[in-house]
Amino acid sequence: MHNSKVLYDKGILKNLKMLTQTQYSNFKFAGRLDKVKAFYSGMKAISFGETAKFQINENGFRIMTENAKSIQASLFITKEVFEEFCLDGEYNFSVNMNILVECIGLFAGSDCSMKMFYKGEGAPLMLVIEDHADEDVLTECSIKTSQYEESTEYSLNENSTSYNIIFIRGPDMAQIFSEIDKTADELEITLSPKEPHFRIATIGVMQSESNIEVAKTSDMMLMFNCRGETVTRYKCSHIRLTLKALSACSKVALKTDSSGLLELHFMIHSSDEAQVYIQFFVLPMVEED
Repeated sequence: MHNSKVLYDKGILKNLKMLTQTQYSNFKFAGRLDKVKAFYSGMKAISFGETAKFQINENGFRIMTENAKSIQASLFITKEVFEEFCLDGEYNFSVNMNILVECIGLFAGSDCSMKMFYKGEGAPLMLVIEDHADEDVLTECSIKTSQYEESTEYSLNENSTSYNIIFIRGPDMAQIFSEIDKTADELEITLSPKEPHFRIATIGVMQSESNIEVAKTSDMMLMFNCRGETVTRYKCSHIRLTLKALSACSKVALKTDSSGLLELHFMIHSSDEAQVYIQFFVLPMVEED
């Protein structure tokens, strides 16, 4: 973390109020967010991994993390979310997740803007965060980047006869998860074109069971499209990693197929900001003979 004078002397930033085209030409990527609340909420929601993997292209960027090849999360931000978005090429790199979230969270409770800069392979990711309430309060962070390591690309078979997808209101889904057994080891999700339609059941350490059922006609259900019944179990510890995203989202999409792979999409937004999206893939538990 540096003060402004040091960065000015190095010729990195010339004018924090207005970045000229000449200054942008010094960077492979430069962007400006006038509101960072939704972005910060998204970063917090996927901060369970050690590494944040960036993929930046003409459509925007994706920040991905994973845990023990059992759960993977991605934050998607389109370039339309940015007030300014300048990019020369496509770039992949990694940074330390904890450091990134800590830097962005310096003004988490304030109305602030953020500029992001990247000069290319081997260069650090630079953040300039400014508090709107006090023009004299400004923080500049330089975060070391490392080589991008490819991750598993998961996908569901949309042509499968058991491909199922539902959309539920985010607050309602959060309420459902708040009512399930917090001590449970396993969670079973049932999706079916017939009753019970959508059911979440938990199994605890003493084999105690609890379940919640939601009919496809429920007011909390925004869309229901199930082709065939799927019943799959997941580790509750993995599902709990999605709860930060769930608590911040306005709606959630849940998808499965016969493989048991669970895909979750969360839409996060506030009244004055563009939307950002979070995607989770959760692998099912492996049945033992």
